Amino acid sequence: MYRFIFHRLLQMLLVLLGTVTVLFIVLYFLVPGDAAQAILGSRATPQSLASLRHEMGLDRPVWVQYGIYLWHLAHLDFGTSYVLNRDVLDVILDHLPATAFLATSALVIETVLGLGWGTIMATRHTARAEMFSSVLGAALLAVPVFFLGMMLQRIFGSWLGVLPISGLGGWNPANVILPALTLAAAQTVIIAAVMRTSLSAELGKPYFLAARSRGLTRRRAIWSHGMRNALGPVVTLLAIDMGILMGGAIITEIVFAWPGLGRTMFFAARARDVPLIIGIVLVLVTIFVVVNTVADIFYRVLDPRVRLEDGARG
Repeated sequence: MYRFIFHRLLQMLLVLLGTVTVLFIVLYFLVPGDAAQAILGSRATPQSLASLRHEMGLDRPVWVQYGIYLWHLAHLDFGTSYVLNRDVLDVILDHLPATAFLATSALVIETVLGLGWGTIMATRHTARAEMFSSVLGAALLAVPVFFLGMMLQRIFGSWLGVLPISGLGGWNPANVILPALTLAAAQTVIIAAVMRTSLSAELGKPYFLAARSRGLTRRRAIWSHGMRNALGPVVTLLAIDMGILMGGAIITEIVFAWPGLGRTMFFAARARDVPLIIGIVLVLVTIFVVVNTVADIFYRVLDPRVRLEDGARG
């Protein structure tokens, strides 16, 4: 277990280093313009651009800027935002709670709806229900996130007027319903599919048939035996999904004017605010990798079959 944790931490460092490298290559070589041009605008004179580039250190060679950034990053210094003129870490900490609130709400929604949907389809499916489930699942997976968000705003905000359509609203729970539904829609289909497959497999195993032969009703056998064993893959998927939701909320935050990291990174990208872009991406990647690592560790602790396989390979 200690060796596994060490290897995962090493992989996390390599992923973060690769992320920084790729971002530098993309921002400096593949994207036209620079932060000075974005700040001063298209009418800026060559003299003012040169002066600002020198002040921001943009006239130095890219490899020098890259090395300086890595040195500061090793000391947990994410630099200063070009546009906001604030410490990048402070900006991230200001907007991280809103993204975490949105991602957690979406995770709760997809857990409740996905488990219920998958359980119903595994235990009480009919031809009509199968058709409805397939069409609904395909629609939720295919519809673009921004279109789904705008449709929910139109229906529940403009037509019915029952839910707020934008903003955090002073941490009002009603404000998070529509963006959380939008963010959780596609993942709900995946959770439901995994739950259905896992529970259907458990219902045909000998231990479940033995429980039924001992006099347990079908419902009692499902809840007492089938559900507990079927939840293993779903729990692992949900743990990993938390990291995906944290990093996948960019479009949702833009549509709903949600003051989170995704919306902040969008505006930072428009302004070519390199330190802020890299800082936000690094935080999101770190959260994703850490959550995945924790999920793998818990899976190994909870499932003795995985430990036995590791022991056999060792």
